Amino acid sequence: MVETLLSWIEAIMLTEWIYPLLGTLIFLDCFIPVLPSEVPLNLVGTWAGSQGQPHLPTMFWVAVAAAVTGDNLCFALGGRLMPLINRAQKGSKAYDALQWVKRNMRRGAGAAIIIARFIPSARLFMTILLGSMRYPWPLFFLFDTFGVLLWVFQALAVGYVGGVLFAGNPAIAMVVSLIAAVALGFGIQKAQNSLANWWDARRGVAETP
Repeated sequence: MVETLLSWIEAIMLTEWIYPLLGTLIFLDCFIPVLPSEVPLNLVGTWAGSQGQPHLPTMFWVAVAAAVTGDNLCFALGGRLMPLINRAQKGSKAYDALQWVKRNMRRGAGAAIIIARFIPSARLFMTILLGSMRYPWPLFFLFDTFGVLLWVFQALAVGYVGGVLFAGNPAIAMVVSLIAAVALGFGIQKAQNSLANWWDARRGVAETP
């Protein structure tokens, strides 16, 4: 089964279709975060590190263009997409992400936009809420583009390092890279939350949902 999966992945990675395919997945992920697009990005980085393909610079800019386009379109449709936010049920991961967005928007929208790029549901809610609130688009574009650049680089770089370290075994390289990517994303979120809570405590601001 593993060999079949690797053969299937190789068939995609070694064709030019990987670029528009992944670009489309990243664009759709901006609206429907079913499969976090950092996963296929990580796999591309892993395959490039272990097998030499796909071409990482090309993939980097395709991913950046797709994510920035999707985020800004989502921002523009913010008011119309508000029903998505209202569907978040208390206790669900989506609801937790929504609370994270609301809490961090009050602390500073710029930093929140950048960090939200690393949290699948949060980045969707962030763009919708800011768009519906008529947040200045030039500022959103600036912070979002910076966040996307960091996000794409991180996803591809972690995969690439794993691919280089385990070049002789692509299956292990993919598993190790995915675990490392998830841990890094979780660590970024926790570090940001800890820093924000410390800053609130220093200013004497109580944290509210």
